[in-house]
Amino acid sequence: MDNASPTRDHPDTATDPGDLSLPSAPPSPPPTDSGAGERGSLTIRTKVAQRLAVRAALDTPGVLVHAAGLDKFTGRDLPRARVVISANRVRAHLFLAVSWPQSIPQVARAVQHNVADALSDYAGLHVDGIDIAVDHVVVRGDDAVTRSVQ
Repeated sequence: MDNASPTRDHPDTATDPGDLSLPSAPPSPPPTDSGAGERGSLTIRTKVAQRLAVRAALDTPGVLVHAAGLDKFTGRDLPRARVVISANRVRAHLFLAVSWPQSIPQVARAVQHNVADALSDYAGLHVDGIDIAVDHVVVRGDDAVTRSVQ
């Protein structure tokens, strides 16, 4: 037996590229573009939309995290959001604390814009409206007025 000649049993010793051919795989069917209804559905939970709205509000200059009195114990700190989702439409109600001396109407418009962008970009929802309620104006720093009982 001659060990110098290439055999089909040992393809790595073969020198003829014709000997290394692999069987061809059957052609795969072309991809079909199915409609969105055939692929599935996307459900955005209310809690997710609330968190998106609060995060977008906090990213707005002039909006602060604030809790006072019993709110510290009940977990009702600001900003807080309540959203109503129907199909792919959303309406949000936000409750905010704004820092002094910010312009409340300007901060409210900026929050509306940021929240609408976040809900439409990240959740794919159509925003019907953003209602803003400024529940507290926070005075910080040296210019805070303190009163004492005498």
